[in-house]
Amino acid sequence: MAFQSYFPILSNRYLCKSFKGYAGNSTDIDQLFRRECDFKGVVGIFCLYLGVFLRASADVLIHAYLPFYFLNHMGETRVWVIGFFLGIPALVRLTVSPFWGRYVARVNHPKIFFAGGLLAYAVFFHRLPGLQNPGEVVVAASSAALFTSIFNPGSRGWLLQNFPLDGLKYLAFWHQWEAAGYLLSSIAIGWVVNNGYMELAQIPPIFGMLLAIGALFTGVFLPKPKRSASHFICSSKMKASKRICTYDKGVIIPYGALSYLLTSSLTWEVVATTFGLYYIGLLGGTMKLYGLLIGSATFVSLFAYGVLAPLCQKRGHYLVFKLASWGYTAMYLLMAYPSVPTASFGYLMPMSSVVRTAINGVVTNQVAETHQGAALGIVDSIEAGSIAWGAILGGMIAHHRGLAFIPKLALFSSVLLHILAPRTKGRW
Repeated sequence: MAFQSYFPILSNRYLCKSFKGYAGNSTDIDQLFRRECDFKGVVGIFCLYLGVFLRASADVLIHAYLPFYFLNHMGETRVWVIGFFLGIPALVRLTVSPFWGRYVARVNHPKIFFAGGLLAYAVFFHRLPGLQNPGEVVVAASSAALFTSIFNPGSRGWLLQNFPLDGLKYLAFWHQWEAAGYLLSSIAIGWVVNNGYMELAQIPPIFGMLLAIGALFTGVFLPKPKRSASHFICSSKMKASKRICTYDKGVIIPYGALSYLLTSSLTWEVVATTFGLYYIGLLGGTMKLYGLLIGSATFVSLFAYGVLAPLCQKRGHYLVFKLASWGYTAMYLLMAYPSVPTASFGYLMPMSSVVRTAINGVVTNQVAETHQGAALGIVDSIEAGSIAWGAILGGMIAHHRGLAFIPKLALFSSVLLHILAPRTKGRW
């Protein structure tokens, strides 16, 4: 079981066993058991996770290496301008993610939208080498973001609809495949560019081709969600899991949890946007070491999700939020010290994984199933807004106060997390 928990496609045997003996001989459970244990279901969820892997790889290229693309291939040297260019597409995602989260949860064939989101990435990367200036890149990326924003909330909502018994576990699998995409792509890009096998400008078309293939597999093999059985399971399991399936008048997800997510994500994105320039330009790290660091950090996250999901399910999301508060303080304290080894160790701490696991616990166990798609859209919108404003603020702060000031500011901001953590306890 420990081995299977880290590799979701191998956990289907556990999933099949977990359905047996649950709720007697219910027709709904029997139908769900047969559907989720057949070969088609395994292939479908593998295609979804493959899409998650490719989407994460695309994000690595955009957020971790596009600043160097602007700097080395387009001649843009102003840090605040680079941050602004990276933030605009995320603002588009901030706007449209809640809509996609609500809409995709209601359609009968969401795989069309998932495939469209991956194709939007593919088209952007295919066009990128032919764009002449950063402004054209921003317009193309912002246009693509209208459709790439479908994938994250929609795919997570699909998992909760199809796997209501173990929603938190399957969301953890989603993040593990995402972390695997970050891991392999960051190491591969850094290694290829650093050794001179390819120029950075030659990589986007290859990613575009892979994303198009992933979109094809997702569009062909992903089954449509089965809502009727999911509603039955939510109702019959509610007493045992103490799940809150309703909220008062329009409350979709607790405000305390959203405030915590906003504060932690925004602070981290301010740091992450400029960390490559801080690590290489100020501390003296190399491009190869930077790529290995990103890959190592996501490797740690890959296993952290497998450990944190059972902890959150057993002990509750409040404990996980408390752990994240102290972890962020320690991480920013290490990053503020001007040393490559110390900053590297701080970067390896998987604090974003901790917060995401806690938020997944809130959505899975405290949000009504009919509202989970909207809740995931709100969560993705907050994360996108953090990326957007984090990129803009990070660039402006680095321009006016220097790169070394950013980790110190983040350390001060982490105090707010200790204040907000108790507010995640209740429904509000």
